[in-house]
Amino acid sequence: MRSQRLVACMLLLQGKRRLTARELADSLEVSMRTVYRDVEALSESGVPIHMERGPHGGVVLADDYRRALAQFTSDELQALFTAAAGPMTDLGIISPTRALQKLAGALPAAQRRAAEANRDRLLLDHNRWGRGEQPTAMLQRLRESVSLERRVRLEYRDRGGTVTSRNVDPLGLVAKAGVWYLVAHEPEKGYRTFRAERIIGVVDTSERFTRPAGFNLEEHWNASVASIESRPADAYAVVVRVDIDAVATLTAFWEFQLLAEEAGAATLRVTFPNRDVALAQLLAMGERLRILEPAEATSALVDFARGVLARYAPASAG
Repeated sequence: MRSQRLVACMLLLQGKRRLTARELADSLEVSMRTVYRDVEALSESGVPIHMERGPHGGVVLADDYRRALAQFTSDELQALFTAAAGPMTDLGIISPTRALQKLAGALPAAQRRAAEANRDRLLLDHNRWGRGEQPTAMLQRLRESVSLERRVRLEYRDRGGTVTSRNVDPLGLVAKAGVWYLVAHEPEKGYRTFRAERIIGVVDTSERFTRPAGFNLEEHWNASVASIESRPADAYAVVVRVDIDAVATLTAFWEFQLLAEEAGAATLRVTFPNRDVALAQLLAMGERLRILEPAEATSALVDFARGVLARYAPASAG
């Protein structure tokens, strides 16, 4: 997009002040004629940028305009470099490597060396264990539909595996612990939240929709989270140690909190709707899981397993 290219052009000039049209064209992967048009567009919009002729000429950005990036503190720079590979990568909004190259090129030499050195000292992993691959291409299509306010038809697989087709108005995308959700409005059912991993198809209907008056994505999401976290009286919480390859299975449907992690395993507090559901799920996990607390859950699971064996063992033996 042209707007992104214009910003990239300014960032390149922030770093070196003066670049030839050929250097800019090569860096931006465009023709020199496009560079000339971009320089003219930036100048007309008020950016102090101009062309200088001669053997030492080129495209020049005024010094006063270049000083803004030099005002970052070392902590602010470390935060920018560390947070670059966040959820925006899933949406295709940012390429962390190219973005950091542009930022680094716009910094004075001393700040650039310090920022690059700090990248090896602090890492933020935004994703929970067993997150699985997010549907990046689908998220990009949904982002476009949200932006253009275009109705889409979703093919969606629910928790039970049932696939349905529905027309929805996509209102926003939310990333929670590295997992993406689509907040949408269905004409007949009101506001709905769809887990992106369970969306198996998206078709643009070309129909436009009008966003509900007063809708605020952050307020809506916070209210939804608060509703989910208001546990019923019979909710049953269990602390378990789970094999890493089984974390995604256990956390796909139930609220959980990561307590500790180590090579090959994670310790979680998982909250089930009730005790019976908990016992059924824990038994299904078999040897991939060990109950840590409460102690009552261990004895209850043994009794539950014995009941299952008593029902089916005689039939198997016969």
